Amino acid sequence: MQNKSLPTVDEIVSTLKRSFIPTVLVEGTDDLFIYRYLKSKLGSTLALQPCGGRPNLFSIHDRCSELAGKNIIFIADKDAYRFDGIPEERRDIIFTSGYCIENDVYHGSNIEGFIDEEDKLDHELLREVIGKWFAFEVNKYKQETSMCSKPTLRVAVHINVVSPPGLNTICPNFSKKIEYSEPDEVALDYVFREYNLNVRGKQLFQMLSRFLSKSGRFSSFSEKNLIEIALKQNDNYLIDELLLQIQHRLNTI
Repeated sequence: MQNKSLPTVDEIVSTLKRSFIPTVLVEGTDDLFIYRYLKSKLGSTLALQPCGGRPNLFSIHDRCSELAGKNIIFIADKDAYRFDGIPEERRDIIFTSGYCIENDVYHGSNIEGFIDEEDKLDHELLREVIGKWFAFEVNKYKQETSMCSKPTLRVAVHINVVSPPGLNTICPNFSKKIEYSEPDEVALDYVFREYNLNVRGKQLFQMLSRFLSKSGRFSSFSEKNLIEIALKQNDNYLIDELLLQIQHRLNTI
């Protein structure tokens, strides 16, 4: 859903036509903190424009012919393209390495080192449950891809819905609702082979926060706390790679 406070696609295109400032277009406002941090690391005059969602960003990208000669960089989450490839017409967009920008933040850091030794086994068990559900949804998405032109990857679900605290399995009610079945070995291997890049990044941080915010712990970390810590750790190689891609575009446009 488009944020009402953001300009429309037509308004953004109109502004870009009149602008001489290099502009990075991103999907929405949810991850704006991350991109503002990246902008600060680049140390150059750069505008950052959220588009009100992925469809809007793609709509603007489809109108690139109207923006010839303008210094514009598009950045988007890979999302389902992680599993079925980036379409040729989107190849000039900078995509995240993982499913979304949070995946790059997570995978390129050592944030899992915050997990206490006593919680490591339960964390792994939770990862297994979430991974199996995710593999089920990816497998269903791939089946839909062969049958319709607009398949939907239905993974925008909080982990507490999939597997509530205290439960080491998928929630029975949720399982029934989505008609869950155990994914086959091929689907499991597909997801688990690069787990931290495949399973939605927001869910990686949700799992971590479940154990790092539990009652009685010396200090408590929310998902946002953990994202900021992981983002600002030194030598986050996936974030560094993303910065290099942006800088290269800035140098060549």
